[in-house]
Amino acid sequence: MHLSKLGVVGGGIMGGGIIQVLLNAGFAVAFMELDQDLLDKALQKVEKIFRSAREKGLITQDEVQEKMGYVKGSTSYGIFSDADLVIEAVPERLEIKGEVFKALDAICRPEIILATNTSSLSISQLGSLTQRPQKVIGMHWFNPPHIMKLVEIVPGLVTSQDAVDTLIDLCKRLGKTPVQVKECAGFLVNRLLGIYVNEALFLVQERQSPQEVDLAAEGLGIPMGPLRLGEMVGWDTIYRANTSLFHEYGSRFSVPPLLAELYETEHWGSKAGKGLYQYERSGAVEAQRDAAVDSTDLSTRLLSIMFNEGIRCLDERVASSRDIDTALKVGAGMPKGPLQWTDQMGLDRLLNQLETFMQSCGERFLPAPLLRRKVAAGHLGRGRGIGFYEY
Repeated sequence: MHLSKLGVVGGGIMGGGIIQVLLNAGFAVAFMELDQDLLDKALQKVEKIFRSAREKGLITQDEVQEKMGYVKGSTSYGIFSDADLVIEAVPERLEIKGEVFKALDAICRPEIILATNTSSLSISQLGSLTQRPQKVIGMHWFNPPHIMKLVEIVPGLVTSQDAVDTLIDLCKRLGKTPVQVKECAGFLVNRLLGIYVNEALFLVQERQSPQEVDLAAEGLGIPMGPLRLGEMVGWDTIYRANTSLFHEYGSRFSVPPLLAELYETEHWGSKAGKGLYQYERSGAVEAQRDAAVDSTDLSTRLLSIMFNEGIRCLDERVASSRDIDTALKVGAGMPKGPLQWTDQMGLDRLLNQLETFMQSCGERFLPAPLLRRKVAAGHLGRGRGIGFYEY
């Protein structure tokens, strides 16, 4: 469908970034906030992003003024009456998003797509609150939206193919990388990162230092270790997300006691000024590295559990093998996707690692059934000409 005027509900960290991306691509944008103060703050966020781009020589001041002329804010849903598509970017609580979708459904034209930026809530449940469930779809942006290229497109049980195609086309027009993902808890990237971060916390419980765990991951070319990631995102956010993964998938996503402790004591990371790392005004204070620690053992454990979950996602048809790899490279900065990486190391080697770790760490390392089937069939990876890809 033709898109000209787009709407955004919420002008916070995510909403402000989304508004800027839409304006930068040449769309007229209507957005809504609860009061005038929040409207003003949202516009300030958008202007700040443009100002940074101007200082880097990516855009002129005249272009900034022109693009800012195409945004209009309101405290009323009525501003969306002539919108061609609306993206919801309000706090991650079902009751809040549910009220937003009911209001949008009442004001927007029946053919209009309503997209949610949720990272964990059910698209189908949100759609059921409207009279247009076939037009409700997940459009999960990554933070910060004006920088991160990945967008997960998540159809609900009855979302139309037209809605999927429209969102994928929109992402391409925005310069984003869309990946279609089956509706499930955590979708794709957060599901794999969730089990990876959990394992990093289990390692700290076993008296590995946070710095050693992070360095083990970063030494493989991953730009930010799992614990630094948790400190940046916030352990309160990680706790809520990983608790929902545990409720959905069971014991392999058991919440580490350390994560519950960080949550309950409000050691939430950089935003709280306290977490696994010590903080001073200048930032996190790191301990000295222990030369006796074998980072290979740490990195093998971290990667094994994440790769295994990626294989489960493939088996469950959460996404294609190429989309799984693309999502983790673009959305998490991994140098290689988990399935491509497994093909290079050998599927039989991964299976042996998982079985070894299962003996010492328990069921969360239970090998994915598809991995066992592949190894039994001789699909061992690049060296054999076939694994998760053909060579």
